[in-house]
Amino acid sequence: MQLELSRVAMYDELVAAIYRSVDRDTPWSEPLELLRKMMDANVACLRLAHKGTKPHQHLFAAGPMATPEAVEEWKAFNPGELLPIDLPVGSIQVVDWQSIWHSGAVGTMLDRYDVGTMVVMCVDSTEGVQSTLNCSRGVEMPIFNADEHALIKAVGRHFKEAMRIRREITRSKIVSQFQTEALDSLGIAAFLISESGGHFLLNKTAEFAIEHEIGLKRTSIGLQAVDASENTGFQSAVRAILRSNDPVRARAMMLTRSDDGERMHVIVRPRSHRSFMYDTSETSALVFMRVNEIVRRDDIRMLQQLFSFTVTEAQLAIGLAKGLCLKEIEAELNIRHNTARAHLRSMFVKADVSRQSQLVSLLTSSLVPLGRDDRPSLQ
Repeated sequence: MQLELSRVAMYDELVAAIYRSVDRDTPWSEPLELLRKMMDANVACLRLAHKGTKPHQHLFAAGPMATPEAVEEWKAFNPGELLPIDLPVGSIQVVDWQSIWHSGAVGTMLDRYDVGTMVVMCVDSTEGVQSTLNCSRGVEMPIFNADEHALIKAVGRHFKEAMRIRREITRSKIVSQFQTEALDSLGIAAFLISESGGHFLLNKTAEFAIEHEIGLKRTSIGLQAVDASENTGFQSAVRAILRSNDPVRARAMMLTRSDDGERMHVIVRPRSHRSFMYDTSETSALVFMRVNEIVRRDDIRMLQQLFSFTVTEAQLAIGLAKGLCLKEIEAELNIRHNTARAHLRSMFVKADVSRQSQLVSLLTSSLVPLGRDDRPSLQ
């Protein structure tokens, strides 16, 4: 593909814009506009056509007439009406709409938006979605030439790669979000400590714990135990994990929650990953900590919805989940022992368990599984 110097600069900017779109909330607008100008087209469009029993399409478009209302109008058509050809991946074809018979509705649209010819490249076809890149010109404009075919083909390859990268990033974000929400729902704070000593708070529960200095706190030299007498043991465990070559090794310990002297379980385990900065592998330490304070008022309503508990039964369940004994809960709720036992029997029936230990197990989650490395790979 031979390009003038100024067009080389435009092409370089177009390719850069394609990859800039990878992590944007509204992708592809900038590169499509640059492509439209380079192709001297009325409209440049990236079209995602979903196949199957209910075919539909999503359009990204650029051009003076490519308003949101116009895009919605075009999307209402069957994908086959707007692309009356079947292209294999990587191939290009020019569609001359003047030589194709079409229905009145499509013809009206073509006339209204001055669509005479269209050059189309099939960028990709994956997961039941065909991705095509096309540029359209008006009836009075010349058809696309061989150099322009080569240009859209070169650009299409970059769109294909950028779309692949975007899919992977989006999937990773979704998986990460689901994992974070799962830990938050269990009241588990998660931290990552790198080999250099830097640390990251991985979820909202971790942020809550640090803000209230529950078990761990932030200092100028890193993450430390709130109880100074326990910090040496915590730092020793972290160093041992960071230096370990055993991917399944984990350390369990107890840390004092805060000034009230209550003790809490903590798990430290290794995690190997690619370096944040270099093309090497490194090990970080994952720290998991149960935070009982993550018991919101909404939990009462949630327990009522899940198990049809009464308000008192939900309060009793929260007390059990926090590790309180029945006598402590009775005092907190100001109810008699026989009343508490009656509530428990009702809760057993509603939760389909037969013993208090089973109910507690249902309401809480052990940290032990987080110390294992037998989970399936997400890659």
